[in-house]
Amino acid sequence: MLEVFKALFSSPEHEHPLIKEATDSFLEMLDLGVQMLDKVSPSIMDHDVSSELLAEARSIDKSTNKLERSVRKLLVEHLAFDNKAAPTCLVLMSVIKDAERLVDECRNIIDLSTLLNKALPDQYRTVVADKTAEIKVMLQQTRDAFATQNEEQALALVEGEKPFIATLKPTQDQLLDDDNISSREAIVCARALLLIHRIAAHLSNIASTVVFPVHQIDFAKRKFVEEAKDRLSQ
Repeated sequence: MLEVFKALFSSPEHEHPLIKEATDSFLEMLDLGVQMLDKVSPSIMDHDVSSELLAEARSIDKSTNKLERSVRKLLVEHLAFDNKAAPTCLVLMSVIKDAERLVDECRNIIDLSTLLNKALPDQYRTVVADKTAEIKVMLQQTRDAFATQNEEQALALVEGEKPFIATLKPTQDQLLDDDNISSREAIVCARALLLIHRIAAHLSNIASTVVFPVHQIDFAKRKFVEEAKDRLSQ
């Protein structure tokens, strides 16, 4: 864990005010991601998506974009007078992009539904809905691990990325061989599963910043995971 993050989460807020503000904004972005999934989940893979829901999803997406720009500005301002926290600022620059992209991809899942002429067949709709629900839990857990700098929880999330993504493959393979659904339905479902895959990857990237040094973040290599386990067990 980075020393400045240690100080940030154990010291009075005024010692690193701009980094604290930037971190709070990043956590707000993750909260908006959870909010987005709460709102869109009931309508996932249903062609009859209300214009109100689409507008609300667009509004949440715009809010995260605004927060991303705000965080970048805060970090540059901080570095202008204190470059000792440069590694921490680099980490925050990295994770805000992951947060912005994962909210984009949550919105894209509901936007995909508008391409359907009818609701996706139940067997596929259930898979997409269930995996989206799992993603929402992972998003909340990632948010909590980052907020508390819980390295054990973060490491478990990093380790869980590849097994979770592997659970998508049977449905992806089934889509290739299913002659009972239209090309449109198969493409929309496959794209939704890919978006879920990408969200999981963004969450793993964020979790990796809690437990890995700067040069290892974004990579869930077995070697890095084992090194982190050894360190945490000491």
